[in-house]
Amino acid sequence: MLIEDVRLAFMNMAANKLRTFLTMLGIIIGIAAVIAIMTVGSAQTAENERQNSMYGVNTVSVNMWLKDGVEITEDTNTADLIPEFKESMLDKMVQNYAGEIEAIAVQTYLPTGGPARPENSTNDRIYANCDVTGVNPGYFTVNKGMVPMKAGRVFSRKETGEDSYVCIVSDLLVKNLFDGDADKALGSRIDIPIASDEDSLDYTYTIIGVYGFSDMAGYAGVSSEKDISTTVYIPFKNAQALSTDPSAKKISNFDLTVTPGVDVIQFSNDLNSYLTSLLPADTNDQIYVYNNQEWIEQSNENMRKQTLTITMIGAIALVVGGIGVMNIMTVTITERTREIGTRKALGAKRREIRLQFITEAVIMSLLGGVIGIAAGIGAGIIVCHFVQHIPPVVSIPSVAASFLVSVGIGIFFGFYPADKAAKMDPIEALRYE
Repeated sequence: MLIEDVRLAFMNMAANKLRTFLTMLGIIIGIAAVIAIMTVGSAQTAENERQNSMYGVNTVSVNMWLKDGVEITEDTNTADLIPEFKESMLDKMVQNYAGEIEAIAVQTYLPTGGPARPENSTNDRIYANCDVTGVNPGYFTVNKGMVPMKAGRVFSRKETGEDSYVCIVSDLLVKNLFDGDADKALGSRIDIPIASDEDSLDYTYTIIGVYGFSDMAGYAGVSSEKDISTTVYIPFKNAQALSTDPSAKKISNFDLTVTPGVDVIQFSNDLNSYLTSLLPADTNDQIYVYNNQEWIEQSNENMRKQTLTITMIGAIALVVGGIGVMNIMTVTITERTREIGTRKALGAKRREIRLQFITEAVIMSLLGGVIGIAAGIGAGIIVCHFVQHIPPVVSIPSVAASFLVSVGIGIFFGFYPADKAAKMDPIEALRYE
């Protein structure tokens, strides 16, 4: 019986192709909109997680700054107001959380006065733009996702002093200065101009490591790779000694990674309370601790809310499509009143009549749903590739849900006209002109 109902449904739809297509159009648009939105939303969430995970999901950032409302007068030495983590505080922190902290990263920036060149080079065509950052060895553990080592090594303990002129450079700098030969670059010396109060002085550093530079997308408009500025990392204390900025002499912030298995969010809360307890009672400083895990969760939750809101708007088209199905099924039943009367006169039961027209509504909705799913996936992929420039992520649950929604629309909006047909008086139906 069901097979016969399906055959009749396709025959009726084939006899009214344009009307059938226009009826399905609302469902197609609604399903396509929902699938496209979910595809783009899933892709954005995945990309957001990928980018945030580059900073490390177990990374915790600690900052110290002045409290609001601190009075500053003309006689105030602003250098004295720069917040600072005393060495004793950091030592106590490390001792207290010895089993929970994997590595600590500190950094300070230096102004550069021009491009880096091989030592004593006079060839103006061989150069590489760079900025200089002073870091400690733990920096490369904390930021291994952002600064992946490709060759050489990081600073040893003996190379962390003020007079340690060693550096770690990007593979792009190696490409510009040493034809991409990392082995040739390791052990070579380069001149880096570092700006002082009055002018710029060249300082010679020996390359001991090479990291992979991956932020090429951010320089799409740059005409030459030589003009892309990458970071040269030098020892933290060496950078402090060269800097003329008072804030560079102090540690006001640092990052750390916790050991696997530690609850990052709970650790952050505990660390915030612990470090605050180490501050003097009359201090004007305050401490703020935050972590990437919490940020990732908040960011993903915001994106899910945005996607859900837009999806609900797109779902309005599904309701419109469902009303269209109900409308066209009502028209179809009116046109086929005599057929219904004949079937009932020949002994067809109410449930058989009802099932026939519900089947037709469901098939119409399913066809619209399948076309809508295909169109939605295609639209989502196009938006991801050409607008967002991120890898598309098709949401399988949304595809399955859309398929079920298509069936639901057929049953829900097809039931009333089908039930109306089933309840027709066969005598009145046969009289209908």
